[in-house]
Amino acid sequence: EEKQRIEIAAPAVFGFVTLPKVVATIRSKTASSVRSISGNYEQVGEHILSGRADLGISRLPLDPRLFEWAPIGSARNVCIFHPKHRFSKKSCVEAHDLEGEQIVDIDPQFASHQMNFNALRFAGVEPDILVEYDCNGYEVGFVSAGLGVSITNEIIAREYAAFELEAKPVEPSALYHYVAVWQKGRVFSNVLEVSLEAILSAFQPAAESGPTVLPIHATARAADRSS
Repeated sequence: EEKQRIEIAAPAVFGFVTLPKVVATIRSKTASSVRSISGNYEQVGEHILSGRADLGISRLPLDPRLFEWAPIGSARNVCIFHPKHRFSKKSCVEAHDLEGEQIVDIDPQFASHQMNFNALRFAGVEPDILVEYDCNGYEVGFVSAGLGVSITNEIIAREYAAFELEAKPVEPSALYHYVAVWQKGRVFSNVLEVSLEAILSAFQPAAESGPTVLPIHATARAADRSS
């Protein structure tokens, strides 16, 4: 059992910071290897239900008839930008601040909300979207090159620490609840228990904060299998 291969499904963006921490923890406590499977939140669920993945990183809502989960953190929206950007002097970025800014934006069909940009449109201003992408992680390259600003959330922004960007809270904002997820009724081996704990611990706020690491409004992390 200690040599079991653990398969973890998660959006590819978590490969920057979180999954390397998870793998390091698993390897330090077991002889197991890890297979990382990428996908959006819907695909993470599909990987778990099909048996391709043992565990996943996703966010609510999820169907309690199909899944069980443990909370790993909640996050609000932030705007990420190059350190020399004018937003670095602001405490919060509001919708009207985006007027005239080049924007790196996720495809609306993959966006949880468009409140900021819809607020601009309501005021008669069409957002200047320079680049549109379809998966979290693509935006950071364009933003670090100084080609625009982008709106994401605190937990995703933590994955971009190595890019030395800045991030400021955004209003209006949505609230996202992230979880470690598995198939309902799954029997946990010792290795799987270690892997779940590794995911939970990887999302604990870092002791030292970088410019993109904003406070995470963490929910309880009790891995009690409750949903």
